[in-house]
Amino acid sequence: MSNSRFPLQAFTTLSLMIFLIPFFLITNAVQAEKIGVITLHAKWSMPAKHEGWWKEIGKHKLFKKKFQNKCGKGPWRCSEDQTIVGHKKNDVRLVEFALHDEEILIEAPHCAWSKSRKYALPVDEALRECVTPRIERLKKRGAKKIVILGKSLGAAMAIRAGVLFDNLSGIVAMAPGHTPNENFQVSLYNDNVEKAKELIDAGKGNETIEITDLNQGEKMDFNVKAKSFYSMFRYDGESVMVLNTPKLPKKVPLLLIVGSSDVIVKRGHAKEIFDAAPDNPKSEYIEVDGGHDSVGKNGANKIVEWIKNL
Repeated sequence: MSNSRFPLQAFTTLSLMIFLIPFFLITNAVQAEKIGVITLHAKWSMPAKHEGWWKEIGKHKLFKKKFQNKCGKGPWRCSEDQTIVGHKKNDVRLVEFALHDEEILIEAPHCAWSKSRKYALPVDEALRECVTPRIERLKKRGAKKIVILGKSLGAAMAIRAGVLFDNLSGIVAMAPGHTPNENFQVSLYNDNVEKAKELIDAGKGNETIEITDLNQGEKMDFNVKAKSFYSMFRYDGESVMVLNTPKLPKKVPLLLIVGSSDVIVKRGHAKEIFDAAPDNPKSEYIEVDGGHDSVGKNGANKIVEWIKNL
C-alpha cells in the first residue's frame, strides 16, 4: 500500500513543479525587463512634476496645492491619474504620460540649463548632478534597463549622457536642438566664447559674462559663468551632438526622432548626427509630421514602442 502511494505523491509533486517552472521563468523575465527612463527637459524649460518625487523630498502637500489641484487649469496638464503634471508648452510631458500608461518608470530631474538656472554648471558636471542620483533612484525602484531621453538641448545632453554613463540601455534624442558647431551659431556666440576662454585661462572661470541666448528664434539676455558658457557653446565642446554620437558605445542604441519641418532636418544636421553614431540594429531615425514642438504629439507612441522593444 505504502509502495503504491509514493510514486503517486512523487508524480504529483513533479507535475506541480513542471507546471510552476514556466510561471517563475515568466515572472523573472518580466522583472528583468523593467525599464526606467530619465527625461531631460529643453533649455529655458522645466521638468514635469512627478508625485512620487515630491513625496520623497517631503513636499507632497506643495505638489497637491500648486500643481495637482490645478490639473486642466491654466497651463497645467496632467496624466489620467494626476500623478504627473506638466506645462502645456512642455511636450515631453506627452511622452511621459504615454510611458506612465505602460508602467515604465520615469525620473524627470531639474537640470542646470533650465529657465531658472541658466547654465549654472558646465555640461558634464550638470549631467552628473541631475542624472546620477536619478539612475540610482531608478535602480532602487526596480529598473533593470535605463534609458536617457531628452528634448531639444535636452536631446544633446542625452547623447552626451550616453558617452558619460556606463550600462545604459538606450538614448532617445527627441527634436534635437543646440548646434554650436553650426556656422550661424558660431558667429552668434564666438565673441562670448573667446571672452569666456580668456577668463578661464586667467583662472577666473567662475566670473560671469553677459550673453544673448537664442532658443527657436527667441532671444534672452542674462549672465552666466564663463566656464559654464564655454563648455556649453564651444563649437568643439562637450555639447556638440555630431561629436558625441560617434563616441556612444556600440551596444547602446540611439533613437533620433524629429519633426520633418524642423530646421535641424532642413539643414541636414539631424541625419548627420544620427549617421555618425555606431551601427546598432536597434538604432532608428524617425521623422514625424510637424516641427520642433510637434514630436510629443505626433511621436510619443513611436518613442514608447521603441523603448519597450529594447
